[in-house]
Amino acid sequence: MKKIILIFIALMSLISLYGCKAYTVEYTDNNPFQIAMKNDTVKILQVTDLHLTFGIDDYDNKTLKLIHNLAKADDYDLIVISGDLTMSPSAPALFTKLINYMESIEIPWTFVFGNHEADFNSYTEILAKVNVETEYMYFKVGPELTDGGYGNFKIEFTKDGLPFYNAYFLDSKAERAVYTEEEGEYDYLSTAQVQWYEDLVSTDTVESIVFMHIPLRQYINPATYVGTFNEDKVYAQGRDTGFYDAMVTYGMSKGVFVGHDHKNDFYLIKDDIILAYGRATGFNAYGNLELGGRHIEINALGELSTNSTYIVFESEVS
Repeated sequence: MKKIILIFIALMSLISLYGCKAYTVEYTDNNPFQIAMKNDTVKILQVTDLHLTFGIDDYDNKTLKLIHNLAKADDYDLIVISGDLTMSPSAPALFTKLINYMESIEIPWTFVFGNHEADFNSYTEILAKVNVETEYMYFKVGPELTDGGYGNFKIEFTKDGLPFYNAYFLDSKAERAVYTEEEGEYDYLSTAQVQWYEDLVSTDTVESIVFMHIPLRQYINPATYVGTFNEDKVYAQGRDTGFYDAMVTYGMSKGVFVGHDHKNDFYLIKDDIILAYGRATGFNAYGNLELGGRHIEINALGELSTNSTYIVFESEVS
């Protein structure tokens, strides 16, 4: 069986390599997407670390079914996949499958890249599959930023045509070849990404939350936290380049939601900012926690509180 799987991976890798046409990354503007609210509150479902691997196996199919069940358990305005959508030589083909599946749910959705999408394929191959016309996907590459990765953009929730709440999305990128033991192997938001965020948030008239894949260094060694902390440590971004300080300075972003560490789902509060993990959703991913997602709700006053975000378990929606 193992030999068959290895042959399958090799074949899919060849298909991914030769089945993609040449593609040049097209950077985009800073204009935010707008999503009109369904009700008086904004409801967001965060799923994370899908780790789609083969596309035709039972685990991947169960992952997609779980997303569907979570999405239909409430009246969500947006579904966010916070990284590691795939981990496979056939990542481009799996992106096509995932996009088609998410579109069939008929709820606005978006994603940020994790650190595994490009393990076997280039981002240009993957972005070639993402750059398609869809009805429900809200994703853009964003402007060209120095060491900025792909996928820095903003979504604006509107009520009666006016801004009500914002969500920022940033690419925390992947592993680095050169790093110190204290830093760890993972990349970090570049100073250009921090400046991009500052340029936008400094003119905001409503509050916001932020999504990225790899946790900020402010997640490390929390004095107190709520939820599960089963990893041996927080596998954070390698350096603090000022993003958190910018959040504190402008006072408009009230929460950060990440993935990456599959055995953590805790949140902590620092400077009145909620720093939270999602809940791992992928059956092909490592970890021993019950799979699920995170419910995030902004109340009718435009406020985020710890009472309005919680984990939804697979057993609750199956």
